[in-house]
Amino acid sequence: MSVFEDVGGAADVLARAVAGLEPGALDGSDATTLVELFTRCERIAVAGRGLAARRVESSLVWKREGHRSAAHWLAATTGVSVGAATRSLQTARELEALPATAAAFAAGELSEAQASEIAATATLDPSAEARLLALARSSSFKGLRDECRAASVRAGDDDAAAARRLHESRALHSWTDRDGMYRLDARLAPDDGARVEAALRAKTDEIFRHARREGRHEPLAAYRADALVALVNGELPAKPIEVRLDADLAALVRGWVEGGERCEIAGIGPIPVTIARGLFNDARITILGHQDGEVSQISSPDRTIPAKLRRWLERTYPVCGVEACENEHRLEIDHVITVEDHGPTNETNCWRICAHHHKLKTYYHWQVHGPVGNRRLVAPDEPDPP
Repeated sequence: MSVFEDVGGAADVLARAVAGLEPGALDGSDATTLVELFTRCERIAVAGRGLAARRVESSLVWKREGHRSAAHWLAATTGVSVGAATRSLQTARELEALPATAAAFAAGELSEAQASEIAATATLDPSAEARLLALARSSSFKGLRDECRAASVRAGDDDAAAARRLHESRALHSWTDRDGMYRLDARLAPDDGARVEAALRAKTDEIFRHARREGRHEPLAAYRADALVALVNGELPAKPIEVRLDADLAALVRGWVEGGERCEIAGIGPIPVTIARGLFNDARITILGHQDGEVSQISSPDRTIPAKLRRWLERTYPVCGVEACENEHRLEIDHVITVEDHGPTNETNCWRICAHHHKLKTYYHWQVHGPVGNRRLVAPDEPDPP
C-alpha cells in the first residue's frame, strides 16, 4: 500500500469518526480521552504536512503554479496566513538537522508550536536539544518558550551577533479583519519592545483609572488599544516611563553571559549583553546589578549622566551628532569610548546620536572618527577612514 493510500485511508477513517461523534453521549473522562487522541492525530498530520511542504518548497513546484513563494503556496493550500505558513516551513527546514525533535514531532509527542520553539533554539545550540525535549514533556508551553529564549541568548560565543539577529528580524505587519477592524502584528528588539510595553502599561493604567471613576467597565485589552491610539496621538503618560534591567555585573563587564548568570529586562525576558550595554545611558532604564546572586548595585541613568552634562549635551546636540544626520527624534546619549572600555563621562567622550546610528555603533561596530562637533561613523570595513 502506498503512502497516498495510507494517508487517504487514515483521513477517511478519521472523517467517519468525527461525523459519527455525539459529544452529548460522552462523560467527561471519555471526552478528555478523545481530546488527547484528536490532538495526537492533529500533531502527526501537521508533522507530515511539514515534511511534504518542505519538498514542495525545494522542488519549486510552487513557482510553476504562479505563487510568489512557497509560503504563499502553503497559505493558499491550507487556508492559513502567510506568516503562519512561513513559520511552518522554517520549522520544517530546521528539523532536517534535528532528528530527535523531528521524530518526537512525527510521533505526535510535540505540538507544532513546541517543535518550532525547540527547533529554532537547537539550531543555534544543538547541545540544548535533549534538555528542551525533556522540558517539553514536563513543562507548560510558556515554561518551554521561556527556557528556549534564555538558551537562544546564551547560544554561541558572539553576543553582538545575537543582538544583530534580533535587530534585523524586526518587522511590523498590518491588515484589516473581515469585520473591518484594523490589526497589527509587530516584532521588536527586546529593548524597543520594553519601551513600548512600559509606555503602554503606564497609559493603560491612566485610562483604566479614568474609566473606573466614570463607572465604566471594559476588558483590559480594550484599554490597551485606547492607550496605543493615545500614544500615537501624542498623549504621553503623566508618570515617567521606566524599564528595569536585571543583570550580573560580571556579564556586563565581560560582554556575554555564562552559566547561571542573568541579563534580562523585567517583563520581557533574557537579552544579549550587547543590548543591555546600549541601555546604560537611557534615562528610562533602572539597572539592578547582581553579584554572587545578590543585588549589589542599583543605578538610574539619570544619576549616571550628571544633570549639568546632560543639559550641555542637549544644547550641543539638538540633532544627531553624526555628520550630515539631521534626525532630532529619540536621541540617545552615547560614550564614544564605551563605559566598559573605561571611557570617561565628560563633554569630550559623550554625544547624542539617533537610535539608528546608535545601533550601527553598538551592534555593527561602526567607529567614531573626527573631532567634537565634526564626527562621523565609519563602517568597520571602510578603507582609509578620515
